[in-house]
Amino acid sequence: MEKRSLTPRRVTLALGAALLLLSGVYAVSKSDSPDFSPIEVATALPSTAPTVAALRLADDASLATPSAGVAVSGSPEAQLIQVYRLIADQRMSEALVAAENLTRQFPTFKLAQLVYGDLLAARFAPLPAFGGKHTKQASAGQSAELAVLRDEARQRIRALQERPPEGAVPDEFVQLPPSTRYAIAVDTSRSRLYLFENFPSGLKLISDYYVSVGKQGVDKLVEGDQRTPLGVYFITDRIDPKALEDRFGAGALPLNYPNAYDKFRGRTGSGILVHGVPSNTYSRPPLDSDGCIALSNEDLLRLSNQLPQRDTPVVITRQVRWVKANQPSEGRQAFLDKVRQWQDARLRADRQTLESLYASTQSTSSTALDNNKAKQRLTQPITAIDNVSVLTWHDDKNKMVVTFRELVGSGKRERERVMRQYWSRAEADEWRILAEGPVR
Repeated sequence: MEKRSLTPRRVTLALGAALLLLSGVYAVSKSDSPDFSPIEVATALPSTAPTVAALRLADDASLATPSAGVAVSGSPEAQLIQVYRLIADQRMSEALVAAENLTRQFPTFKLAQLVYGDLLAARFAPLPAFGGKHTKQASAGQSAELAVLRDEARQRIRALQERPPEGAVPDEFVQLPPSTRYAIAVDTSRSRLYLFENFPSGLKLISDYYVSVGKQGVDKLVEGDQRTPLGVYFITDRIDPKALEDRFGAGALPLNYPNAYDKFRGRTGSGILVHGVPSNTYSRPPLDSDGCIALSNEDLLRLSNQLPQRDTPVVITRQVRWVKANQPSEGRQAFLDKVRQWQDARLRADRQTLESLYASTQSTSSTALDNNKAKQRLTQPITAIDNVSVLTWHDDKNKMVVTFRELVGSGKRERERVMRQYWSRAEADEWRILAEGPVR
């Protein structure tokens, strides 16, 4: 069969990928027109539409459209971005080679396989839709798989188009001590996990990854609801893949769900993990877990190898709020003053002030001063409080999570105890401790 070149006239849908990058959807009704090229699609878009050149990753900030003859490299997602850029530049032959190399390296990357398949098909005829000419003839199962691949592509591109402002940090990270080396924010609306490193100069976004969350979305309430919890959590351990089923992939990082606040609210369930994917796939659809957070195995290994064994905070929220570093939201200082008031009272063993800072509750959990052990602990003298972290999430208004270390005794008898508090504020009311307990 005669080979035909990949001209703009033939690739009328911009291979889906380019159209997705430029307009957010695959295939347009005008794709039947032989003269409707990707450039015309781009020209017809609103001026606010992001360009392909704007796409980048936190750890691939210098990534650019490769020059002719330059091999495409980097992470699988970075390589996919480069393929998209080549398509948008109408360098279709180079895009085909880059896509082929990507699929050879990662044969289970279904989205990359589909882009490669579309590029191959576009050599001979215009493509009517994402997934090429097979879309109309696809079975119900195949159509469903194409739909979730479309969702995955859309989420990947959206998260890369809508990058955090340069130098911005999540508003959810109110205060982190130097002892907290890394912090994670998960934006479930963008299927994205952002990894920050805590340098002496401040937090810096060093990596971000595509993730999948619960089949039924977020805001977990009860066991088995297939939702991912929203809130502030901490990695408690690292599980070897040898101890896991294949569906968990290259390993798992357990989170402390349900935490003291979840228990106070009556939330049930357990076993919420940050884990990999089955060996027969590279990634999963945006909504595809039973409540966990799933990354590609390559990304999971890269992430877990960077993090300490435990205690890395993980804020899971519907949408991360980005703010300029060192410019906290209004009202944060008033809360930090309240935390310092508690700490000063704790160091002085000022029982009256301490009691005034706990919420009144009839809960039977380790909450406020209804628990005898909590009362006894407050009477025990301590010598110092340090390593204070303050985190929040915006899906449950007026909540703060404070973690700190207490030092008890002195000299050879000195010991430490890590504590965690869940503060709450009713509308137009004062901050009070709703739940607390020892971490270790």
